[in-house]
Amino acid sequence: MASSNRSASRAARALRAIALGALAAAVLTGPAAARTPVDPGTLNPAPPEFFNAECFAGAGGTVCALHFSDDPIVGEPIGIVCAGTELLFDQERSVVGKRFYDANGDLVQRHFRESFSGTITNPDTGKSLFWEQHDTVIHNLAVAGDVASGNVSFTGLAFRAWLPGGGTVLIDSGRSLQVNATGEIIRESGQHHFTDYFVNGNASALQPICDALD
Repeated sequence: MASSNRSASRAARALRAIALGALAAAVLTGPAAARTPVDPGTLNPAPPEFFNAECFAGAGGTVCALHFSDDPIVGEPIGIVCAGTELLFDQERSVVGKRFYDANGDLVQRHFRESFSGTITNPDTGKSLFWEQHDTVIHNLAVAGDVASGNVSFTGLAFRAWLPGGGTVLIDSGRSLQVNATGEIIRESGQHHFTDYFVNGNASALQPICDALD
């Protein structure tokens, strides 16, 4: 890509960030009593019903506050193989956040925080680790209303595992920017052992987990 195109792209992203900030401020700063409810079903795309979305209109568009929890996952393969045995994991996940829509009712940003907790178990030895994740996810859509477009950033604690008696085994944290449609990683910073294992094929990247469950 030519230098001029990169500069234009950076400028466009900066202007988009300013516009999104203005939208959030316009919708959120007014008195609570003046907020006008919006039917989530009129938005594009509409928040799923299980998001428990509450949507309100403002001068710049619509903001939907949301909160939900996934069904628990129990005893599922996790994709980590230790000495020929695939580990199993349990998981609980809860989410709180907001979806920002423009004046046409088209989605322009998703901004939410995830909290995960669970265990990882070696079915051969019966040993388990506790694990958690707490991250912030921001998805800026490249095309308003097209949820498959744009890039997504993940920031925070991506994974921490520890022994039942205490003692951290492995930490994965930092920031990752990905293409939403494909999951392709554009850039990362911090410690990303899971990327090293699953994407780069480094079989030793998660060895501390295998050692703890041996």
